[in-house]
Amino acid sequence: MAGAIESRYKRAVLRHRRLLALVFASSAASALSASALAQQSPSTRRVYDLAAFTRTAERNYPSLRASQHSIAAARARLDEAWVSPFFQLNVTAAFTFAPEQRGTAIVTPDDVHQGDWVPGARIGVEGAVPLWTFGKLGAARDAARAGVRAAEEDRERALLQLRVDVRRAYYALQLALDTAQMFSEGYGRFQRAVQRVQQRIAAGDPNVNEMDGWRLSSTVAEIDARRSEAQRLESSSRAALRILSGVRSFEVPDCPMEAVDIELKPLAWYVRAARIHRPEASMLEAGVAARAANVTATRARYFPDLALGLSATYAYGPGLVEQSDPFRIERENYVIGGALVARWSLDLWGNAYRVERAEHELYELRARADEANRGIALEVESVYYEVLDARTREEAWGRGHRDGRAWFLAAAQAYDLGTVESRDLVDAVRTYFTARFNHLTAIRDYNTAVARLERAVGVELAPVTAWEHPCPEPESE
Repeated sequence: MAGAIESRYKRAVLRHRRLLALVFASSAASALSASALAQQSPSTRRVYDLAAFTRTAERNYPSLRASQHSIAAARARLDEAWVSPFFQLNVTAAFTFAPEQRGTAIVTPDDVHQGDWVPGARIGVEGAVPLWTFGKLGAARDAARAGVRAAEEDRERALLQLRVDVRRAYYALQLALDTAQMFSEGYGRFQRAVQRVQQRIAAGDPNVNEMDGWRLSSTVAEIDARRSEAQRLESSSRAALRILSGVRSFEVPDCPMEAVDIELKPLAWYVRAARIHRPEASMLEAGVAARAANVTATRARYFPDLALGLSATYAYGPGLVEQSDPFRIERENYVIGGALVARWSLDLWGNAYRVERAEHELYELRARADEANRGIALEVESVYYEVLDARTREEAWGRGHRDGRAWFLAAAQAYDLGTVESRDLVDAVRTYFTARFNHLTAIRDYNTAVARLERAVGVELAPVTAWEHPCPEPESE
């Protein structure tokens, strides 16, 4: 029985939403909402549901594009850590003038003090290829890997936050549209009631007085004010969806907002899942890994770097005759050599302080990570109870909504027949509007709280189809 009543109620809501513009046109109010005007004639704008908004936002939002570039940069740093240490070679080129030298090392026809100066050029390559660094290269790669992981988790964090923002804006727009529909549902009937009371007062009907007219007119004023709030909420939520998704012109499905279909698990499950999957927690773990790699690299500076030293030099001077003396090194022309070298910084005292600093930075970040994990657990628990509270309110106001609607319809029909007083109609209208608005608000709060819980946990709590119910087809009249 309850299911049949609920089904009839949903179909009635759909019919009222589609007749929103017609009802507004019949009322005496001149302030028409933008959504009503859009529904008055067939719209050419594309209809976006929540899933479509989410997909479009994930493709277009600048924060996610920036995260992709950050990941690419982090991967490039990792590639650099693998390649760059083996190509630390320096090239030196020089151009100069030198006194002309001819002959041999023993006999020369030139007087070195009177000879001409001739040009000469020289180019050389020197460097060292590391063979063993006592962990320095491995620590650099570990730090680079941690950077890649942190960048990837940061993109996941931005993605989860974007989904929350899109859902919050979408549910706010649904709340605004459903609220506008709610006010339009009884606005025309209520306006006619005000006019009827005014006519009866003018005719001197002893069964009505000025207080009845004031009671009705004040209620109409309250409805107008609430409707203006709904229009403001619609405008702000549409603007938020445009900014988040990049879609400039759109409509949303013409169906009432409903609660997200999700089965809640115990609180402990969400807390454990957040500690494992929350992007911020993973980013802190990556930071701890990078700090640990820094400690390893700093400690390794106590030891030398073993490398293969390479050197090759070529020089040419047209006025310098090559010497063939086996006891003389001809540095003016070319030298090629290689050796096993060791590079060792003797700043051991200073390095002790650097190690101490690196260790305390690591301990600090570990303490921050522990603090963050406690904060994550507190956030998950807080949002979890928000979900429970919103679900309880949604169920309670749902019952009040259905009962208030029945009362309102009965009172409106009875007032048209003249069997109830105006105060009875006012009480019914206020009770119904309050219960229905609170019900819609509770649905919005519940859906938003579930979205925030998914953001706090870091894992998908419900499939895409669970976040928005398909619109039921209205029955033919």
